[in-house]
Amino acid sequence: MTDRDPLQELWTNQAQEPFTMSLADIRARATRFQARIRWRNATEYAASIFVIACFGWFAVTIPSPIVQLGAAMIVLGTLYVCWKLYTLARAKTADETDQAQAWAEFHRSELQRQRTALDTVWRWYLAPLAPGLLVFLAGATFAPDSPAPLPARAILFGLSVCFAGAVFAGVAWLNKQAVKTLDREIAALDQIRAV
Repeated sequence: MTDRDPLQELWTNQAQEPFTMSLADIRARATRFQARIRWRNATEYAASIFVIACFGWFAVTIPSPIVQLGAAMIVLGTLYVCWKLYTLARAKTADETDQAQAWAEFHRSELQRQRTALDTVWRWYLAPLAPGLLVFLAGATFAPDSPAPLPARAILFGLSVCFAGAVFAGVAWLNKQAVKTLDREIAALDQIRAV
């Protein structure tokens, strides 16, 4: 009497066809990937314009120097994020894509470049905004003209920092999930290239 199930044995002994992808498929995937990166970056730039406009207005109109400083720091942090987004994670232009000789190599290098950018998002995307946000929240919460007692303001500040920290952690987690997706895509492409 055999210990193995006949269906399991049939399944394990079947011949496996290697996974292949045509050059046209790789080119289509690379083109779609670049379009997604362009859309993501356009969304990020639009959000950055909104943040810069709002906090720039706060920096000019709110009479508290601490709030003004925090708002100005957020504007500067947002400008830095935009610059890093462009230098680290921009999409290739159509001309650069059309010049790619080996589409598999081009697509893999772009996947790897975006993976690296997303894996370090805490350093170039979140960290530049944190100091300005803390100063802004502290200035708004501990304003001298606030009628709330100091313990209530301290609790409000703590809750605000916790909320901001949760948002930052959520952004970092989402980017780590995207890194895992890119890792799988890179591994699949490496498997194709090895065949």
